[in-house]
Amino acid sequence: MKGQTLLSEALNQLAENIWILPRDKHPNKVQPNVGIICTSTQTVLVDCGNSPYHAQRLLAALKHLNAPPISQIIYTHHHWDHIFGASTFGVPVIAHELCQQLLTQHIQQRGGLAALKTQIQQNEPGTHHEVWDHFQIILPDITFSHQLTLPLDGLTLELEHVGGVHAADSIVVRVKESHVMFIGDCYYPPPGYLQSSNKKTSWSMLSSFLDEKAIDVYVDGHSDPLKKSDLLKRWGIKFLASL
Repeated sequence: MKGQTLLSEALNQLAENIWILPRDKHPNKVQPNVGIICTSTQTVLVDCGNSPYHAQRLLAALKHLNAPPISQIIYTHHHWDHIFGASTFGVPVIAHELCQQLLTQHIQQRGGLAALKTQIQQNEPGTHHEVWDHFQIILPDITFSHQLTLPLDGLTLELEHVGGVHAADSIVVRVKESHVMFIGDCYYPPPGYLQSSNKKTSWSMLSSFLDEKAIDVYVDGHSDPLKKSDLLKRWGIKFLASL
C-alpha cells in the first residue's frame, strides 16, 4: 500500500486452532468478525473482510501469528461486508449455490464494478481508496445446495444452508472438534438498506443452534463470540423463541 504501514491487529483465540479477527465495535463501521481456522498445513477463512484494506490487515495479523498459507475462503452469505476482501487472497471460495446467483445479480443490477466501488468509497470515507484499484467481486468456485463436509487435517468442517430473512443464502460452519460454530448473520433481521417491514431477530433459529451438544461457542457477524451458557443467561433465548 502506498505510504501505509499495516500494524498487526490482535486476534482473539477461541479454541486451540480457531481465532477471529474481531469486529469493529464503532457503531458507524460495518466490519464483521472474520473466522480463522488453522491446521499444521493450511488456514481457512470464514468470510474475508469488507474491503481489500480490511483483508490486508488480516494478512498482517496472520503473518504475526505465523499461520500457514490460506487455502480457501468460506462465505457465510453474499453481503459485501463479509466478502469484499476476497480478491486480496487469490484462493478458492466456497458458498451456497444461491450466493453465486445473488452476487451475479448484484453486479448486473448496480451498474458493474465501477458503480460498486463508488458506492463503497462513499459509504467508507476513511478507507484507503488506492486498495480498490485491482478490486474484483469473487464468485464462489465451489457451491453446494444443503450440506457440505470438508475434511481438514484432522478437523471436519460442516457447512449447512440455513437461509433466513437476512440473506437467503446464509450458511453456518460447524467445527465440532473445537466446539465452535460460525453463524454469520443468519438470524438477523433484513439489512436496513432493504427497507423491510420485518425488523425481528429470528430467536427461534438461534435457539435451534443452542440444542447442539457438540457446540459451546457461537460466532456471529457483528457481536462478540458468546458461549452457550452466556447466550442462555443473557438473552433467555428459549423463552424469546416461544413468544
